[in-house]
Amino acid sequence: MEEHYLEENIDIPIDTLKECIRKNTLNLNFCPVFLGSAYKNKGVQKMMDGLIDFLPRPTEVTNHAYDLDKDGEKTLMEINNKKPFVGLAFKLEETKFGQVTYIRVYQGKIKKGQVVLNTNTKKKVKVSRMVRMHSAEMVDISEAGAGDIFALFGVDCASGETFCDPNSNY
Repeated sequence: MEEHYLEENIDIPIDTLKECIRKNTLNLNFCPVFLGSAYKNKGVQKMMDGLIDFLPRPTEVTNHAYDLDKDGEKTLMEINNKKPFVGLAFKLEETKFGQVTYIRVYQGKIKKGQVVLNTNTKKKVKVSRMVRMHSAEMVDISEAGAGDIFALFGVDCASGETFCDPNSNY
């Protein structure tokens, strides 16, 4: 990139520019900003393309949880459906159906009918209805795996609480 600047080359290849923006974004030196409007779909696709071009992929980021059974030992979360389930409630919404809890699965798999543990309240919760959101439409699902985001109904919790396999305590 510096070579283009020093040579006063105005025609910088798009791939070089994207690579530079991505590198500096991942190093936290740069924060790309997109402007647009969902009204008439102005700029939405460019923003979605920017997420793919500039933000880290799930395999490029390491996520950790703290094992409460081992004095808060830092444990690596793996994108692996065979590992014990660990998910984070990151958003709550009150709807006509009651509270909807949005959860991101960091590790493992969760299935409808499964019992999970809220590690903050120590309460066990049976997963009754799971949905995946598509815009304003809810699609019922029976399971979600590592890296997925889904919503639960009827769970009494707060944002930022962790849910995990009852045999784990992250």
